[in-house]
Amino acid sequence: MLLFGTSPLSASQNSTRRVAASAQGASTFTLEGKITEAESGKLTVNTEENILFHVRYDDKTEIKRADGSEGSAKDLKVGARAHVVGDLEESGEISASKIVLQGKEAKKP
Repeated sequence: MLLFGTSPLSASQNSTRRVAASAQGASTFTLEGKITEAESGKLTVNTEENILFHVRYDDKTEIKRADGSEGSAKDLKVGARAHVVGDLEESGEISASKIVLQGKEAKKP
């Protein structure tokens, strides 16, 4: 298992996220995975490639439930699947601008 959040060097190895540079030089980062740790303002998300990402969020982060309704930090629970959009920081953390909770994780055969 890789732990992402300390070095941005492995960002090109994961196909579940896309990085695009804007004219200002900021990187927009997208990932999907299962929330494995949740505390106030911080999440750890494990992708299907078994890479852990540290995600920071605040009161400016848009949080949506799977049905499209407005969510809150209380909805960000361990075991939930999430689609995260945000900025990739130099530290390797993702500063989330939007978190969309997805339906329950499909059980694998």
